[in-house]
Amino acid sequence: MSLDSYSVKEIRDICKINGLSYSKKDNWNFFNYLDTKNITKGEINEIKYLDPSIEKIPSRAKRKVNIDDIIISTVRPNQEHYGMIKYEMDNFLVSTGFTTLTVDKSKAIPEFIYYYITQNHITEALQTIAEQSTTSYPSIRPSDIGDIIINLPPLEIQKGISDILSNIEYKIESGKNILNQILEN
Repeated sequence: MSLDSYSVKEIRDICKINGLSYSKKDNWNFFNYLDTKNITKGEINEIKYLDPSIEKIPSRAKRKVNIDDIIISTVRPNQEHYGMIKYEMDNFLVSTGFTTLTVDKSKAIPEFIYYYITQNHITEALQTIAEQSTTSYPSIRPSDIGDIIINLPPLEIQKGISDILSNIEYKIESGKNILNQILEN
């Protein structure tokens, strides 16, 4: 396959950015909520179950997410608060501190886009933009993520690359789990 079959795209060309938001019309009787501090490099350490009849729902609990959505914190990108939604959860919201990306699967493989935009050089570029922001803390806008340029291979190549990287990630995670079990004994 030649490089001619690759296409230069911006992330906004292949992803819907911040596509779904919660409104009071949804009238959910519970929420599963993920805040930016509760995910790092794809590892979630807590999803809060919230019941609006007994507790105040955070004002930032607004972005709806689904399987294969990518979430990236807009505050201090170098802290790597990003991930990909891998499991179906009812009434799942994330903080407005995230930019959400819903990949158009006719154009790209979600895992490929996730691995691409979470590379160190992309994170460093986003951090550079954040440090130039005029807010009280380093932050980026959703449009900064939408501006990321990718040389997009055909879907079958994206799938192959994603499968290889997912397999490596799985083996690393399995190795960590085995090591933790050994250390616990």
